[in-house]
Amino acid sequence: MVLELNQVSKSYQGFSKAWHRLLTGLTFGYFGLDTKLYALRKISFSVQKGEALGIIGRNGAGKSTLLKLIAKVTRPDQGKVSVLGTVRALLELGLGFNAELSGEENVYYNGLVWGYSPQQIKDHIDEIFSFAELSEYRNVPVKNYSSGMAMRLAFSLATAIRPDILIVDEALAVGDASFQQKCLKRFRAFLQEGSIVLFVSHDLALVSTFCSRVLILEKGELVFDGAPKVGMDRYMQLVAGEIETLEEANFIRASEFIQELDFGFYRDNGLKSQLLYVGETVSLKIQFSALTKMQNVTVGFHIDDERGNRIYGTNTFLLQLEPIALDANDKAVVRFHFPIYFSEGKYSLGFAIHQGESHLEGSYLWREVACDFAVERINLPKSVGISYIPTKADAKIIR
Repeated sequence: MVLELNQVSKSYQGFSKAWHRLLTGLTFGYFGLDTKLYALRKISFSVQKGEALGIIGRNGAGKSTLLKLIAKVTRPDQGKVSVLGTVRALLELGLGFNAELSGEENVYYNGLVWGYSPQQIKDHIDEIFSFAELSEYRNVPVKNYSSGMAMRLAFSLATAIRPDILIVDEALAVGDASFQQKCLKRFRAFLQEGSIVLFVSHDLALVSTFCSRVLILEKGELVFDGAPKVGMDRYMQLVAGEIETLEEANFIRASEFIQELDFGFYRDNGLKSQLLYVGETVSLKIQFSALTKMQNVTVGFHIDDERGNRIYGTNTFLLQLEPIALDANDKAVVRFHFPIYFSEGKYSLGFAIHQGESHLEGSYLWREVACDFAVERINLPKSVGISYIPTKADAKIIR
């Protein structure tokens, strides 16, 4: 076990009233501190070698405190944090660079801060500038770098030597998409060599794609530890205020508005099916009855792949249909017609019945994962990627 936390708690002293802060200052901290604010409560989990662990949560959930404990920046009040090996944290990239010094000089100075030996820096310096795509700017003062260039150099330096535990906190905004892919490729190489990568980001698609496991923190407590796809569903419910605790999750919001719910995919022959084929056009029917008067009703759906990546989503508002108005006991039948232009595999369907443009504005019913379905390929040429684009090709020889 490279990383293990056992019943870890961390709290800070606070003030129940504003004037208590003044009292604390006047008494040099002897009086006034009367409130204990918990940043983390009884957190327990362990991480194995080669595991990519995503950590998500709303602002103030305790993510930063957790990272500080793992990086040994602070100590827990209770419990134990066991860390075996080197820890490197990618937090504010570029912090510590001296603008007056050249890129190479900054690499040497900051490399020592990272814990590299002078010989290690010398051995890796060419690779550092090459990876950052800054070889020709090696002797240019950092003050002449763009912010993106400085961040790329900092990232390249910080990851030049593989650590046992790498903490990545919103640190992939380091350039264009191609450079981000280079960063992810380096992370995957670290994982194959046995490193742990702790990935903290608000980019849920990136977390679900890169990580094999996800933790959700809420108000200092660990409320979910499991597969990325399930974790993303739970987190979206939490953000939308659907449930007070994740243990109570049933994937349905405000069901007192809806009855006689029916939904599913229908093929051209009119049969309902959870097995669809690449390239065919299907209909998604969502049917329900109103238990009460419902105004400005929008119906929408989304499709996610196995990793929780959002493949597609839309609703009647975005499609510019007239808002639906229902009286009690009225029935609504909404159909979406679209071709299956994504690749073979397993997917999930979710839908929402709500007001306005988004289900966050006022939900009558929300199912983040309503059902699973599969897509297969028949009588079509093979392709790669997440989407299927009908393609024709021709070739000619000119001599």
